[in-house]
Amino acid sequence: SFINSNKGKSLLVADDYTFKWNKATTTTKYWICTIKDCAAKVHTDSNNGLMKTVGNRRHLPGKEKLDVREAREKMA
Repeated sequence: SFINSNKGKSLLVADDYTFKWNKATTTTKYWICTIKDCAAKVHTDSNNGLMKTVGNRRHLPGKEKLDVREAREKMA
């Protein structure tokens, strides 16, 4: 699923982790974890279908932050 960042950009949500868009090719979008120094990445196809996850996470899911972002979007 997707939510908006504080700056209005799309964030990918996968397994309660959030990822920001990094780059794209004609067939693949590359997403990186929103937590600095985390090596986790996600690849999606051009229709945002999950293709694979790469790297190890170095933190717990940000479920609380995710709940706050979702609540903020509902209020807007």
